[in-house]
Amino acid sequence: MANTNWHPIEQAPRGAGPLLLRSGSGPLDPVFIGSQADAGQWLAGDVEVHPLFFAEIPQFDADDSGVAA
Repeated sequence: MANTNWHPIEQAPRGAGPLLLRSGSGPLDPVFIGSQADAGQWLAGDVEVHPLFFAEIPQFDADDSGVAA
């Protein structure tokens, strides 16, 4: 996955999340939001998942009204 925001899951920081997680490298592979539990397993909600790649969720600047400045 060259030239992309997706990185191998092995490069994710310990205890990371929330992150976008992907189960494969193809465009039709499932993508979900998840995090890494203290024990090291990846979770999407209460379900353990086995992602191959992760991407950081971008942070957006917003004022108190929720509208970007």
